[in-house]
Order: sequence, then C-alpha cells, then structure tokens
Amino acid sequence: MAQTGKDRAVAKPAAGRRPRAAGEGGKPSKSALSKAAPPKSASQTDAAVELIRAKIIDMSLEPSSRIDEALLINKFKLGRTPAREAINRLAAEGMVYIAPNRGGIYVRKLDFREIHEVVVAYQIAESISAQLCRFEDSTLLDDLKAIEARYEREVHKRAYLDITRLNEEFHLRISRSIGNSLFFEFSRSAHRHVRRLLVMIYKVEEAEGPRLDEQFDVNLKEHDEIIAALEARDRAALTTLMPAHARQTQKRLLRILSETTLKPPGLDADLIRFASGPSEAVSPKG
Repeated sequence: MAQTGKDRAVAKPAAGRRPRAAGEGGKPSKSALSKAAPPKSASQTDAAVELIRAKIIDMSLEPSSRIDEALLINKFKLGRTPAREAINRLAAEGMVYIAPNRGGIYVRKLDFREIHEVVVAYQIAESISAQLCRFEDSTLLDDLKAIEARYEREVHKRAYLDITRLNEEFHLRISRSIGNSLFFEFSRSAHRHVRRLLVMIYKVEEAEGPRLDEQFDVNLKEHDEIIAALEARDRAALTTLMPAHARQTQKRLLRILSETTLKPPGLDADLIRFASGPSEAVSPKG
C-alpha cells in the first residue's frame, strides 16, 4: 500500500540503525555536492580580487602605481597564491597591466588615451542598452526601483565606492535584459573602468561645496527618467536619455580639468594641460 503524506512524514529508520549521512558508505549525494563549500583558495582569490579592485576604483591604489605580491601580502594581508591569482584576473579585466620590461605590475594609468577609451566605451554601452533592452523583462522595473532606493541611501551617506557600485548595478541590470552574454561582459567592463573616473570626480566636486549635491540631484532625476521611459516602453526617449546620462561623466571631467585649480590625483600631467584647452579633448571622434 502506498504511504500517505502523513505516513511519510513520520516514517523512521529500522530499530537499532541510525540514518545514513549523505555520502556515507558510498559516493556523496548530488544535494551534498551542490551544498559543498567552494575550495578555500577560490574564495580567498575572489575576496582578493574584490579588495584590490575596490582599492583601484577608490584610488587608494593610484593610477600607474606599482603593485606586487609583497604589497598585497604585507599591506592587505593576502596569501601568496590568492595574491598571484588575483593579479592575473585583474590583468585579464584590464585593471592592472604586467610590464616585464619594467619589472613589475602596475595599476592601469589614466592618461588622455585611456580616459578617451573609457568614456567612449561607456557611451557605446549605454546607447546599445537603450536600443536593445527588453521591455518584456518582467522583473526589470522592480529591480531597478529597488536598486535606485539603495543608491539614494548611499548618496546621502556620500559613500562613493558604494554609490558607483550601485550605479553600475543599475545600468548592468538594463544591459542584462538584452540576453547577450558577450555584450553584457563588454558593458560590465566599461562600467568598472568608469567607476574609477566617477570616484575621482566626486572627490573633486566635494571640495566645491554645493556642486556635488546638485550633481547627485541630476543623477537621481535622470535615473528616474530612465525608469519612467522603460515603464512607458518609450524607446525613443530611452535612446536619448541613456547616452546623455553617460555623457555627464565626460562633461564633468572636462569642466574639472579646465575650470578648477584642484586637479584629480593620478592623472597624467599632459592630459591636464591638454584639457585646459578646447572641450573636444576627450570627446569621441565623429
């Protein structure tokens, strides 16, 4: 006779026997394997990558500064293997570069060419996201509103690293709706690199009094407009709003370089001199 749900709930092992643990006396069960903790070295490497990337983004590790295993082991208390693997992963991301002829590993620099590439890639990513994002993504709007609420809380705290992290999360959620993994990786790379520019810009604008408050008001307003365009399924509005939002970074940087006496740390000196001229200094060609 088949057991009822109640019978199954109270079924016990035969007297004198204890339940067999998952994997005991044979191969581990699939459920046990799925719940197994990742190898310690892998989790340490992930943590090391996150830590070093954050230090690069918030410019604790300045552009063009040298980093090596000794620094990561002694200053950041990383193990030798996670430190080495983290460097390799960050090199693959383009956050650091290995220069054998200079005998070391260096944080990616911020010169004229680098900033030009970052702002152009950022604008391309946002333009494509606006053109191809799927209005049919059933959770897109709820996700964006939740991210925006967290973003606004971090704005009030002036936590620049978290502000840029949530801004990245907001825009990548739109990119993810497209369903193209290759484009998503491109978009994620562009946003990771632009975060470093944004942190640098925030720090300079903070010293200018009310300007930073005004800029955050603009950012929040533009995010709300993007959400409204998605809600209305207004592709024309979206393809105007998102590239314009991305261009804000370029405009702010050019204003800082040309108008203020306080120059961002770590920038190439030639870039600062060049940007004091026409505003086309970092604008994309064509």
